[in-house]
Amino acid sequence: MGNAKKQAELWGKAPLDWADLQEPRHARLWQAMLDAAGVGSGTRFVDIGCGAGGASILAAERNAIVSGLDATQEFIEIARSRVPTG
Repeated sequence: MGNAKKQAELWGKAPLDWADLQEPRHARLWQAMLDAAGVGSGTRFVDIGCGAGGASILAAERNAIVSGLDATQEFIEIARSRVPTG
């Protein structure tokens, strides 16, 4: 079993719980990361291991050009619904 498949099995069990309960706890860290990286209007932001798109949402709110990838299809679907332009 490849690593992506293992990660998908681990993280894909309750993606909405993660998105609703855990991601908000990381918002301050992500804001600090985006500030430090100078993410703003027109910045290309690639979120590797994007999960449900928490950091991608914040980057999109700064008018960044957002792309994301994740091993878990359930997270990708949530992230895509949250950041439809990403």
